Amino acid sequence: MLKTTTKMAMQASIAISIAEMVRLYAQLDRGYWITLTAMALTAQTWGESVKRSFERVGMTALGGMIGTVLYFYVPHDMPGLLVTILLLFVFFTVYTLKIAHLLSVFFLTGFVVFLFAILGNWNWQMLQMRIFDTAIGAVIALGVGCFFFSNRTDVRDLLCGYLQKMKAVIANVFFTRNQARTAVTGKALADEFQQIKKDACSIRYELLFHRLNPHRFHTLLNQIEYCTLTVLNLTESYEWLMAYLSPDEREAVLQAAKTTIENIEALVSCFNQHTSKFVSAADVSELLNQAIARDPGRFASLESNALGFFSVMYIFTRLNQVLGEAYALIKGAYPPEKSLECKAIGERG
Repeated sequence: MLKTTTKMAMQASIAISIAEMVRLYAQLDRGYWITLTAMALTAQTWGESVKRSFERVGMTALGGMIGTVLYFYVPHDMPGLLVTILLLFVFFTVYTLKIAHLLSVFFLTGFVVFLFAILGNWNWQMLQMRIFDTAIGAVIALGVGCFFFSNRTDVRDLLCGYLQKMKAVIANVFFTRNQARTAVTGKALADEFQQIKKDACSIRYELLFHRLNPHRFHTLLNQIEYCTLTVLNLTESYEWLMAYLSPDEREAVLQAAKTTIENIEALVSCFNQHTSKFVSAADVSELLNQAIARDPGRFASLESNALGFFSVMYIFTRLNQVLGEAYALIKGAYPPEKSLECKAIGERG
């Protein structure tokens, strides 16, 4: 197996070779822009390469047009002013490099405009050539990234693995006594989701022609984020609330946790296009109704322990409602290979 850095180096070499052949064949005056763009847009993943290509071409056009208009507006007999503007473009290019890649490309193009203006001449024809060459370089980079050592994100495996870890956190807290392991697992779950969110922008570009399109992915990501925060809050609150629950209440909470685990397993099965059953959130709410019916006076008195139990059960109900929404979305994107039996356990009628 080749390392990611090795693949990137080989992709860059192939992209540069193709760009040079295009430059020589077309006899372009400033074909080095094609080569530089093809090399710069080589990325670790296909999605990141697509993202960078759109940003590069778009911001090159926008930055070039604004920079050109600014150049023609500034008096050309004031070289000091031209140099000052050029240095400002350099400053903001470096300043925004780690903050916002889009702005960095914008200011970089403005720098190129004033650099060529100071060294020789700049006009609208050169801007058109710059945009055209950048677009060709982007197409070359995309082609190389697609057909040579392509590294695409397997969204299904990524989210299935994350859901399995979420299920493990619930099982550790509600069905084991290992509190030390619970704390580490909960932190790892939160850290992993932050990494998924960080990579989400580039992943969306990979899903342009995928069954799980960018809109569905964005919606699903928001649902999983809500579930993540809810699970972490539940695990933290249950640690101190457990000692104040009655045996019947504790049994109801454990049943709600078990139902949640089963529903997460149903989501994973649905991702893999297998037949699965999803338990209705109304079943979790029914557990709370039964507890209130057994001792209505306790809940009517607004006792703190009773309110704590009520809050936990309500959160479990809402959690399973959101899981149900995610289940419906996944089922639409990944229809089962066989007839899917999707019925709620315990549903009446």
